[in-house]
Amino acid sequence: MKKIKVTKLEKQVLETLASLMYAELGFSDVNFEYLQEETKLEKSTLTGVLVSLSNKGYIFTDEEYKDSSDNTIFYLGDDMQGLVEEWVTESKSIFNESMWLQKVELVS
Repeated sequence: MKKIKVTKLEKQVLETLASLMYAELGFSDVNFEYLQEETKLEKSTLTGVLVSLSNKGYIFTDEEYKDSSDNTIFYLGDDMQGLVEEWVTESKSIFNESMWLQKVELVS
C-alpha cells in the first residue's frame, strides 16, 4: 500500500472523487457541480483544493472530454487511481504484475 500525505481538504476531495468512480478503470463523469454537491464545500474552497491537487498531479481534466452540458470532467491522476478499490482489482485482471495499481492510503 502506498501512503500519500495530503491536507485534510485534499483528502476529502480525493476520497469523494474516488467514491464517485463507478465504471471501468480511468473513467470519470464527475464535473465541478457534482463534486461540490457531494463535498458540500464552498465554490472558492473547492476551486482552491482542485488547483492544488492538479498542481501536484493528483487530478487532471481533459478539455476534449466534457459532459453533455459542456462542463469539465475531473479524473484521478495515475498516483491516485489506487484509491478506487475496484480499479485495483481490475488492474490485476488486465495488466501484467508490473503494471498493477497499488492501493493508496491518504494521510493528512
